Amino acid sequence: MSNDAVLDQAELSVKNGDPAGAERLLSQTWPDISRAPADAQHVMAMVRMAQGRPAESVQLLRAAISAEPNALRHHIGLGHVMSEIGDHNGAIEAYTAAARIDQTWPGLLVVLSQAYYITQRFADAERVARQANAAPTSSTWEALSNALRAQGKSQEALAAAEEAVKLNRQDPNAQHAKAAALMQLNRPQDALTIFDDLTRSGLDLPVLAMNRGAALEALGRKADARAAYEDAARRWPNLPHLQDRVAAARKRV
Repeated sequence: MSNDAVLDQAELSVKNGDPAGAERLLSQTWPDISRAPADAQHVMAMVRMAQGRPAESVQLLRAAISAEPNALRHHIGLGHVMSEIGDHNGAIEAYTAAARIDQTWPGLLVVLSQAYYITQRFADAERVARQANAAPTSSTWEALSNALRAQGKSQEALAAAEEAVKLNRQDPNAQHAKAAALMQLNRPQDALTIFDDLTRSGLDLPVLAMNRGAALEALGRKADARAAYEDAARRWPNLPHLQDRVAAARKRV
């Protein structure tokens, strides 16, 4: 089997939930992964993430970047790993390095904007989302809407979310961004209609559950809001921020 075939098969094994099989393939071809080509180190980094060993994954991706500093995929891969382990500043650094190489890579500026958003650097999130909108998609408009809403630019946020929905009415993130903007504009009934539609569609996320509760609360439907909050608390007991929000809501409803 050629080296390229080994890499393809190993990557496929990871995606199919068999990281041990992928590791065997890679180790047979490159017994010392530290001396392996950058692409092999990248795939082994995927293996380590699948095995719950993120520190080794980061180390391997940094080695791949050192070997091939202009290879976009290594920087993006590092950004994804950093995001997954909650090091969002590290993700910003990696995605920014990737953007210096080629910012037109599909979705790159969106994930960079999202990383800025998570770290509450909302002006930077807006700036990058606007750059992403040079090639507009529902995701670029949604990222812009979120950044604008976080800065209190409610009407602009709604307009951006509506653009996202126009491009893809089936995108639940775009619909949710529109509902969140409507909430900020004190239109809870319109927001609740969207939240309910998303729930009926099968979307099941903590943020949706909590925002639906907030819409019910804003409409004065305290019993329904209380039930929504308590349901979220039961279903996601290991999310401290959600539990804090529910505790605060209990004092109101």
